[in-house]
Amino acid sequence: MKIYKYWFLLIFFCHSVQAQPYPSKPIRMIVPVPPGGGADFVARSYASRLGDALGQQVVVDNRGGAAGIIAMEATAKAAPDGYTIIQTNISTISINPYMYTKLPYDAEKGFAPISICTLNPLVLVVHPSVAARSVPELVNVAKAKPGTITYASLGSGSIQHLAGFMFGKAAGVNLIHIPYKGAAPATVDLLAGQVNIAFSGIGTVIAHVRAGKLRGLATTGAKRVESYADLPIMGESGGPAMQIELWNGFLAPAGTPAPIVKRLADEINRIAKSSDLPQVLATQGTSPTTNTPEEFARFIKAEQMKFARLVKESGIKLD
Repeated sequence: MKIYKYWFLLIFFCHSVQAQPYPSKPIRMIVPVPPGGGADFVARSYASRLGDALGQQVVVDNRGGAAGIIAMEATAKAAPDGYTIIQTNISTISINPYMYTKLPYDAEKGFAPISICTLNPLVLVVHPSVAARSVPELVNVAKAKPGTITYASLGSGSIQHLAGFMFGKAAGVNLIHIPYKGAAPATVDLLAGQVNIAFSGIGTVIAHVRAGKLRGLATTGAKRVESYADLPIMGESGGPAMQIELWNGFLAPAGTPAPIVKRLADEINRIAKSSDLPQVLATQGTSPTTNTPEEFARFIKAEQMKFARLVKESGIKLD
């Protein structure tokens, strides 16, 4: 009789564990950048609100370094139970797979897309010492003095690097790439005139543009940024019709149950449409945007196809 009693208790215990509502404990949100930057600000803005919506704390776990590889590997190897997610970005999921010979994660099969959370163009900025007030004028300057216009990036293989390569190829000009270890040192040298131009995140440079310390020529998106409507897109500016955008989004480990993925996506969508988040993110020159897990999966696939071609054309390869 005792044996049956223990079996009954075991079955009851297992059923109770399985029946626990999600989430029943804190969720870890891995972020592939150090604390303090724009992507970290976005992650924390979503995390606090997601925690309120789910009734459990969402703990931000910064895993910066190694071009986001450390963070992506940690996420891919985490239990697929909805208690580990990552705020990824264009580099970690759409550029790294084609930039590195070998990665410790599978960018195509290792993750379950949840939702995009921000989508922003880059802005082409020039130091005032450059005699160009429009994109065509910049192209003319570069053609008149080949190999003299330098552009800053956040490192070899970064989206800023690839944007400069794409622009140079489309415009038929030879730009000299100067890689930096982050946005801060790149912007310092740009402001000092040590480099001539850059394709930068809007939030990084817009205050300097408004102060007259840098000159904004065009953005690289499909449409004008509402908050900075005076900046034309590339096609409107008379320059090459190029489109390249910086985005962040949420992934879970592959195998995370679909109902959990949908729950997270639904809550993120509601948060993005709240009254306060757009105002909060506007301070960083960005705004919330979302899609469904299925839409995000298709978006990532399209981005991967685009950057596979671009990286191959550029000839950039990292060990």
